[in-house]
Amino acid sequence: MAIKLIALDIDGTIVDGDNNISPANEKAIRQVLSKGIQIALVTGRHRDGTKKVMGTVGLDMKKTPLVLNNGALAYIGEEVVWKDLLSVDEADEVIKFTTKIPGVATTIYQPNQIHLHCNLPINRDWLIDRLKAFEIYCSKVADTPDDLTREDVVKIMLITESSEKAQEILQMWPKKLSHLSCTRSYPYLCEINSSTCNKGRGLKMLCEKLGILPEEVLAVGDGENDLPMLAFAKYAVFVRHDDNLPDLPPHVIVSPKEYQNEGAAWAISKMLLNT
Repeated sequence: MAIKLIALDIDGTIVDGDNNISPANEKAIRQVLSKGIQIALVTGRHRDGTKKVMGTVGLDMKKTPLVLNNGALAYIGEEVVWKDLLSVDEADEVIKFTTKIPGVATTIYQPNQIHLHCNLPINRDWLIDRLKAFEIYCSKVADTPDDLTREDVVKIMLITESSEKAQEILQMWPKKLSHLSCTRSYPYLCEINSSTCNKGRGLKMLCEKLGILPEEVLAVGDGENDLPMLAFAKYAVFVRHDDNLPDLPPHVIVSPKEYQNEGAAWAISKMLLNT
């Protein structure tokens, strides 16, 4: 059965750690678009955070299917076809816990806004500038945790000083919040979603709306939050960045390490272009 849809993660798959897209990735994506194969972006980002990528590789913002915030929202064009949000109580409990931890920035994602609260020693001004490089623009910078919204929360992302700090947070995670989904797209991040939210489920819901079967999907990702979508798709590639690989479903192919900044191109060439 022919591949009709390519589901691509963004960070670490299409873009590198500085949000740059390699010429090889751009060329490969444009090639498959010219062949009439549909591209869906399946990412932890919010909608505005996809604009640079879409413009660079030639994707139409008004038509391209999107699975955002690790599967919490799915769009077909301008239409929201899937939502999986945190409850008000869940968001409140996460905020109360994370905003007490030194060296943690708590970002609250709503469908169209992002709120931020920083704890020292993280430099708030530096962080805001750094986030802008990834098209993360904070609508509100809260001085106190009480100023953070608890409603319509699609994701809570914790930005830490290091991968060790992020791991420490997960190890001390409260038992009453253990049902929530906790993943990392980068080692220094913790991303919190509802208990039922993941990229695989978001992609499944999107494909059902599009009338596309798992056997017609190629999924490409590089992080632990990508594993559910790799498991959903019949064809799947994990983009290797180092020698530490997660437990992967048996059908997943791993790219060579030297293609870490050209992961999307390698996967497309291997699975579709025969080059």
